[in-house]
Amino acid sequence: MKVFLIKKSGYPKFRVSIDFGVPLIPEEREPEARKILADILSKGTLKYDSDTIKTITDFYASTVGGTVNGVSCAGMMSQLETMMTIMVSYITAPKISDELVRDFAQKSASRVRESKKSPKKELPRNFMATLEDSLTFYKAESLPKIEERAEVYDTITKASVISYFNKYINPDNSYCIISGNFSIEEADSLLTNSLKEWKGGQRSQEHFTNSYTPNFPQTRKIYVVDKPDAVQSKISVKWPLGDAFPYGDNEPLLMVMNQIYGDGYLSNLNKNIRLDKGLSYGAKNFLSNNITGGNCTSTTMVRNEMTAYALENIFFEMLRMRNELVSEETLKMAKNGLLGDFSLSMSNINSPAIIGFGMVKDKYNLPDDYLKTYPEKLKSITADDVRRAAQKYIKPYECLVFIEGKVADIKGTLEKYGAVEYYTSDGKRIY
Repeated sequence: MKVFLIKKSGYPKFRVSIDFGVPLIPEEREPEARKILADILSKGTLKYDSDTIKTITDFYASTVGGTVNGVSCAGMMSQLETMMTIMVSYITAPKISDELVRDFAQKSASRVRESKKSPKKELPRNFMATLEDSLTFYKAESLPKIEERAEVYDTITKASVISYFNKYINPDNSYCIISGNFSIEEADSLLTNSLKEWKGGQRSQEHFTNSYTPNFPQTRKIYVVDKPDAVQSKISVKWPLGDAFPYGDNEPLLMVMNQIYGDGYLSNLNKNIRLDKGLSYGAKNFLSNNITGGNCTSTTMVRNEMTAYALENIFFEMLRMRNELVSEETLKMAKNGLLGDFSLSMSNINSPAIIGFGMVKDKYNLPDDYLKTYPEKLKSITADDVRRAAQKYIKPYECLVFIEGKVADIKGTLEKYGAVEYYTSDGKRIY
């Protein structure tokens, strides 16, 4: 088991969590065993039932929890031994019995059968969300999700649930995060003594992969969904980035570029739309780094009659980032803001930055000093770097524009920006 230690000298509290390498929900191949195991763990353990655990944790103002995805405990250092003992019982003394398996299996089988008898309720349809999903920049190709089956619940046994438990909930298929006033030796001793009854296993090796096919826009297209009673339009301008991967070499530069363009109160986008023009209470650009290559979304809400004018100013700021050099004062302010955020993220007892780095260091082949050198990478970025990045990553002519508003007030004002399609709220094409 890999262990990540976040040492906080003098800190009076602790947190220990162990996460199991169970499949993600869409990739789960044994949903019935997973569901029954989740139900069983919700009832506590052989040594501590759920009511006893609640009584103890309430008394000490601490937390202990166990699910099919992992176990955790947290509290004051003086309660460390008590909380660890309860937490470990989830993985060394699970409450898996013939009676519980049979009871939960019968309930789940009945639930599945009843759901098949009853006609599925039609959920209110959000056509804009459906439209955006259909035009996503990356088409994912993966195995179809396996649904629960009543006939499997009819035949599931204690042995099959234990098999699932042992397959995924073992030290070799888990990782642990410890935060608090621990030395390496103390953390090692804590886990060695607490988990000595936890049997080893094997790391789960799945044989499926997800692949993504790019679906990038070649021109600017505008989609408007009619909201007849709306007095405001919701505007989203979206475009792909292509190579904005997590922990990529270009991540610091992308963060600085976005901080100046659209992320924050003093960004160009917000200063234009809100502070200078008074069109909205705010405008923001969301930049996402992900395994498909990332994307950006610039958003705002304005009065219907100001929709075209607001869109014009969004495109103006996109073009300004591509064509003009940012001032040294603006650049310095953006970098200082990001450096401050980074410093704060490092100070958190359960720092997502530190934990995230520890978990993906091997996966992305990151150097040991990645976090240490990150501030210097931010500081070294120049105005020329930002303009080159904007010319590559900000795409005013290769984007998708989604607008929800009153078509009667909007129609005819947007066509100068590109091809426009108008729809009713239930997806019928108007123009």
